[in-house]
Amino acid sequence: MPSPLPSDWENDSVVAYTATILEEPEYSDSKTIVRSGSWYIALDGYTPIIPGSRVRFEGIVEPQIQLGKVTRVVMKNAIIKFHGRTRGSAPTNIMIMLGHWRKAWVGQLQRTLPEPMASLSGGILLGVKAQMPRDFYQALVNTGTLHVIAASGFNVSVVAAVLMGVLMRVVSRGWAIGGGIGGIVVYVLIAGASASVIRAGIMGSLTLIAYYLGRPTEARRLLWVSAGIMLLASPLMLLDVGFQLSVAATAGLLYLEPWIKILSSSVGMTTYVQSILANYLYPTLAATIATLPVILWHFGTVSWISPIVNLLVLPIIPLIMGMSAGILVGGRVMAWLTYPILAYMVWVIRLFG
Repeated sequence: MPSPLPSDWENDSVVAYTATILEEPEYSDSKTIVRSGSWYIALDGYTPIIPGSRVRFEGIVEPQIQLGKVTRVVMKNAIIKFHGRTRGSAPTNIMIMLGHWRKAWVGQLQRTLPEPMASLSGGILLGVKAQMPRDFYQALVNTGTLHVIAASGFNVSVVAAVLMGVLMRVVSRGWAIGGGIGGIVVYVLIAGASASVIRAGIMGSLTLIAYYLGRPTEARRLLWVSAGIMLLASPLMLLDVGFQLSVAATAGLLYLEPWIKILSSSVGMTTYVQSILANYLYPTLAATIATLPVILWHFGTVSWISPIVNLLVLPIIPLIMGMSAGILVGGRVMAWLTYPILAYMVWVIRLFG
């Protein structure tokens, strides 16, 4: 992978970077944050950037180097220059369109929900932080739950597992598999189709197909084969948080969920309760346990409250995702129904944060 920096770069060099912005930037702490490939660019104040704009950034950068390669370039206090709109290839135009849709969807959530519920809903469903209050953002950091507002392999795995678990109760296995793949595709699109989410979608689709065909051994083998192929194509992907979460979450579903079902079967519960837990709680719990080390490593320090808070809030993430999607269709009526669930999650995070 070639370095994104010029060959004559020095610590005090002013670097220029030009890119077509495909998504709405993040706005937090009186800054505008633009992420483009390996670039992380911070602008002072609120700077509206319309998806599809061709933009030039200039500033001093701080490269982050891992395994002898530049994996991330941070540009702080950047100067921005607009070069108008761009007409790119079909995939680029699709990404631009998705960016506009995501902006409209976030606006819908902000009009129907108060803060921080609106930002939390947008983060869980779309991976968009929007204009989240600083104190609540810090509470997410303190409780080790910041990952819930970042679309990742965890979200993809939970969506697929819950959806297929429900479908297999009412339709044939083949239709359930098709519905699960369709659910993954829809989520990847509404989450912005970023590289990490697409990878999670591919990995989740392949492994869950094998698993729900009744071949868990092949599913486990396919997980590591697909991960290995991705790493052969790009070895530095091993350092990517999204890749790590995708592998960990899928491994949790394939390895831990069967053991959770076995352990829970020894507890005296009715068949109906067991069925509900198997469809909604066990997949989330398995993915939570498997991704916890990755989450703690990347998103916060190890503390006694992080596992507790995650176990209190993560089982309702699939419900929040589904109901937040319903707000985009049902408007205020669905927002009223979703508000108590979001309020509970906000209360838990603030209580421990």
